[in-house]
Amino acid sequence: MIALMKQAFVLVFPSECYEAFPTTIAEAFATGLPVVASHLGAMGELVQHGQTGLLFTPGNANDLAAKVEWARAHPRELADMGRRARHEFEAKYTAERNYQLLREIYNRVLDETMPAALSASALGHATPH
Repeated sequence: MIALMKQAFVLVFPSECYEAFPTTIAEAFATGLPVVASHLGAMGELVQHGQTGLLFTPGNANDLAAKVEWARAHPRELADMGRRARHEFEAKYTAERNYQLLREIYNRVLDETMPAALSASALGHATPH
């Protein structure tokens, strides 16, 4: 799939379902492939219209066709979107970035709960569970 994405000019993702996190979009971004997706749920959040791809009205075949035609007619703009899509992937979706975000969450939780736990134990009180 990744090899095919590297050869494509755009990924068309016409889902009319509320996807939780369509990994296909992240995979496309990883290859620098802009995405034409329905402006619905997570797709509308992941794809930044005019930046990392194009959004079309869900269920509107004419709007989808118009977006794909525009993409074919504007290779320079599409290449710019592809570069931004790759940058988006590097900034948000790499394993390293996700590990960093997870560590930040754990550290924030520990920072918020540890002082209270230490204070309670210093006073001889049990911490609530």
